[in-house]
Amino acid sequence: MSKKLMRSISKIIEDSGTNRITIFTNHLKIDGYVFEPEGRCEECHESFITLENALICKLEDYCVCNDDKCDCDDYICFRYDWLNINIADIVAFSIVR
Repeated sequence: MSKKLMRSISKIIEDSGTNRITIFTNHLKIDGYVFEPEGRCEECHESFITLENALICKLEDYCVCNDDKCDCDDYICFRYDWLNINIADIVAFSIVR
């Protein structure tokens, strides 16, 4: 299933023209940019997806304010230059334009 998921994500990225993604696991919301190695080491990505400039937030603590200047979730989110996510843990994802 993991190869099929990666092919699906790659196809959606190609069709939409953006590699920005939001991924949900059971406990996390993760935003970032899918790293695609352009034909290099494709077998390395069988069980995980690699994101660049990833922002991770815990779902149960996620901010719910609606104000345009809302920044209440800044202290519970963490940013990483690179992040690998186990594909088996992905519950949902969306490519974001």
